[in-house]
Amino acid sequence: PMPATMAPLARLQREGLVRHIGVSNFGLARWRAAEELLGGPVLSNQVRYNLIDRRIEREVLPWAQQHDRLVIAYSPLQQGLLSGGYGPDTVPKGLRSTTAEFLPENLRRVASLLEVVRRVAVAHDASPAQVALAWCLRRPNVVVIPGASSVAQAESNAESSDLELSDDEDAELT
Repeated sequence: PMPATMAPLARLQREGLVRHIGVSNFGLARWRAAEELLGGPVLSNQVRYNLIDRRIEREVLPWAQQHDRLVIAYSPLQQGLLSGGYGPDTVPKGLRSTTAEFLPENLRRVASLLEVVRRVAVAHDASPAQVALAWCLRRPNVVVIPGASSVAQAESNAESSDLELSDDEDAELT
C-alpha cells in the first residue's frame, strides 16, 4: 500500500540515503497521490509507451512534461513488433506468437505503421527499431529502456539517441 511505502521512502530521502523516488505503472491519480504521501516530487514513472501503445499521452505524459517529471518508457519496441522483423506474413515463433500484439488481425492493423517505420529507417540508414526509439526520445521528458538480447542490439539501441527525425517524419509516424 502506498501509505506504508511512501512514508519510509520519505524518511530515507530526508536522511539523504535516497535522492529521488520513482514509481512504475501508475496512472496520473496514483502518481499524484504518491507525491502527496511522499510530501514531494516522485521524479519518474516507468510505464509502457511506444508508437502503438500511447495511452499515457492522455494524462500521464502531459502532466510529467508540465511538472518536470520523467516517463521511463518500457517496451518502447512493443515486444519487438516495432523492430521491423514482423508483419502479417512474418509472425514470431514461441511465446510471442500467443500475445495480443502478434495475433494476425493485430499485425494487419499495424502494417501501415510498420511500413512508415521501415521507410523512415531506410531514409536515415537506420533500423526500424532505431526509428521507433528515436520517436519516443523526441518526446520531452521521456527516456527509454529497450530490451536487448545481444551487445550489438544494445549498441544499436543506444545509437537511436543520435537519430534526428524531421518534423514531417515525426508527424507521419505519429
